[in-house]
Amino acid sequence: MYNEVIKPQLTEYLYRKAYISKTPLSGAFEISPLCNMDCKMCYVRMTKQEMNKVGRQRTVDEWIEIAEQAKEMGTLFILLTGGEPFLQKDFKELYIKLYNMGFILSINTNATLITEKEVEWLKKHKPMKVNVTLYGDSNETYERLCNNPKGFDQATRGIKLLQDASIRVKINASMTPFNEDDLEGIYKFGEENNLVVQATSYMYPPIRKDESSVGVNNRFTAKEAADNYIKIRKLRMDEKKFDLFIQKLEEGINTDDELIDECMDIEDGEGMKCRAGASTYWISWDGKMMPCGMMTKPYYYPFEIGFKKAWENIVEDSQKIRLPLECSSCKKRESCRVCAAMCLAEEGNFNKKPSYVCEMTEELIEEVKRISLTINK
Repeated sequence: MYNEVIKPQLTEYLYRKAYISKTPLSGAFEISPLCNMDCKMCYVRMTKQEMNKVGRQRTVDEWIEIAEQAKEMGTLFILLTGGEPFLQKDFKELYIKLYNMGFILSINTNATLITEKEVEWLKKHKPMKVNVTLYGDSNETYERLCNNPKGFDQATRGIKLLQDASIRVKINASMTPFNEDDLEGIYKFGEENNLVVQATSYMYPPIRKDESSVGVNNRFTAKEAADNYIKIRKLRMDEKKFDLFIQKLEEGINTDDELIDECMDIEDGEGMKCRAGASTYWISWDGKMMPCGMMTKPYYYPFEIGFKKAWENIVEDSQKIRLPLECSSCKKRESCRVCAAMCLAEEGNFNKKPSYVCEMTEELIEEVKRISLTINK
């Protein structure tokens, strides 16, 4: 079935057409904030008690009803995420129903709960891909960062089971002060197992979980984030490509191909330039539709007012969002790739420049200058 392979060129074409027509081509169903781990920088994870104070999870029937409405509006791709989806007892039921509706599905997971039982039904209904976040290269790191002393063994076992079933796996890595020494080990694991690794050193403040956390997270200093940004690219690129990347970055042009994803720029302007609220959406576990999973506003309730009305409102509100004037006219804009979600998470406001991101960019430029001098010697 076409869940298995979608050519990148076709996907890109569909997204560009959807962006122009404001068709909700892709959505994320965040089915729960519950997780079997407790990562220090997580933006959504809650205990059951915390969750019950805020709201309730949606049932399979409710998700399917929204999915039917989304399909009528043009949704083709759905990302199932959490929390940890495999912690949900009815996840298999929801997944298979969505699969049988013809959606192209992806899953975000930590892979620690994936056993032969889960793989058995997944290989009969293959997702386009499973995104696994690998938090380190040892159980010690998992205990330090995620409060799971067996996490690495569990995650790597789950990954190998998926691969043995010919299910496509991609590795994501969120780098923090608690696992920075594991960066090379994570890339080595990816290389040894023929897996794509996408790492990031920037962590959004978890404002969705805690409104008081604006500009704050268990993360690197801006300088450390910039240094690790470079380390990640050096590990991922061959020498020739890395040298070209540094050269272009020194010219103010970011050629990093990892930016070509759902957060890519589409056209020039001072408003939102990504796909969020134009061709993609996020529905949270408590029933809010938002342009992006890193944003707390705008939001509407599709389970109450219907998918169509919620989407139309999101599109309208997203088009009104403007980046800070300082950012839109900044010569370093291409180096930092600031977005609306960053402004909101870092400063609590769309029209205020994100100071942490600015500082990180300044440090990145200084590091690039230093490396460039070394290359040119």
